[in-house]
Amino acid sequence: MAEEDVEALRQARASFVRKRRAMAEQMIPAGAASAHFAPAFVALQAALEALDRAIKDEEQLPPGYGEEEPGAAEAEVSTTEGSNVVAVNFDPA
Repeated sequence: MAEEDVEALRQARASFVRKRRAMAEQMIPAGAASAHFAPAFVALQAALEALDRAIKDEEQLPPGYGEEEPGAAEAEVSTTEGSNVVAVNFDPA
């Protein structure tokens, strides 16, 4: 297990927990638009559960698993390709 990978997932999880707590605080006052927050809250909770599964998976992987794909050293990296990072906005506003 690469401890750095697990630590990155734990830090991401902590960030999502902070967002969940902030969202819950916004849902408390009488007259708050809880129904407005519900879809984002559900998505946020699903992300937390996915992070929990990813952490558990990383902890069970053998050392060196997935560090380098076969033939990756020969692959040419193109700077014109788009990023594989997906922007997810859990802000209910």
